[in-house]
Amino acid sequence: MASPVSSAAVFLVPIDSVVVGVRRRSKVGPLQSLERSIATHGLIHPILLRNGNQLVTGQRRLEACRRLGWRRIPARAVDDLTDEQLRAIEFDENRQRQALNTYDDSKQRLAQIRQAEADLKAKAQAEFSGALPKNSKRGRKGEGRPRQPVAQETVAEETGVSRRERARVERHVELAERYPFMQRGGWVQHAVLEAGTFLDQLTERDRSAVAALLDQDGIPPKKAISILENLVTLSGTARQEIFRLAQSTDPHERQTALTNAAALPPPVDPGLLILSEAEAQLRKAARLCRTVEFRADLAHLASLATELLTSFSEANRNARRIVSQSAAPVDAPSQAS
Repeated sequence: MASPVSSAAVFLVPIDSVVVGVRRRSKVGPLQSLERSIATHGLIHPILLRNGNQLVTGQRRLEACRRLGWRRIPARAVDDLTDEQLRAIEFDENRQRQALNTYDDSKQRLAQIRQAEADLKAKAQAEFSGALPKNSKRGRKGEGRPRQPVAQETVAEETGVSRRERARVERHVELAERYPFMQRGGWVQHAVLEAGTFLDQLTERDRSAVAALLDQDGIPPKKAISILENLVTLSGTARQEIFRLAQSTDPHERQTALTNAAALPPPVDPGLLILSEAEAQLRKAARLCRTVEFRADLAHLASLATELLTSFSEANRNARRIVSQSAAPVDAPSQAS
């Protein structure tokens, strides 16, 4: 069933007529990436209005479109929703948008937060210094430097970023700078933070090895997090074997390291794959051969290849099963190994 929001009709409203009112966040933050997205793809999600022109959600989209020179903006009317529902929509939208921040977004937000904090501290210090008489003694009780020139709540109010969200932004930047593979496309804030919870359960040595294992193209965040989740459940010995294989010059062993890390069966022996192709070609050669003196020999070779392929396949399945069982999770994570 469609939600009341998604089922509401879209209409165009003059940007200058939209009343923003009091918002949860006082600053819209950086808009360059949003402007580029809207300029390239258009406005995918219309803003939400009630009472004709009162903004419910979409302040950043509204401001981005204004900066792009738009005169009208797509909107949906949500007059049937209660105040509680509207506040919940605004809160969820802001939370989801924050969770989709990339490393560059979080780094820029953190720089803005710290700059705002520095500006507020400088302002508070200047006001405090200017309030003292020139001949006053700063060393007496009650004078001197303020105990807390700028409260964190003041910084949060100025930047529109709560203390909790600031901690998440700082953690995002810290992890992405420590593990550069988390700066790649797709590694948004919530994925980085989730990966960090698993990395924290490993020793420092294992973290470096895991970072090297995951620092390669073709491993999306969801897959990387699944690998991390499995690795923390393995014994130290099993993890070290995976890391050893990951450093091999043999592509097959490196692939085996990834499959073991992801709790998947190891890759098929490359020789088996080639034998399978050869067996098919021998059977085809025996079937199409027009030279009588070689036809029987080809049929015999094809038969031998089929028998060998059957035995090889069974042996490879057993070997993969044994390796999979040896890489199975233990009862409790081992961090000391």
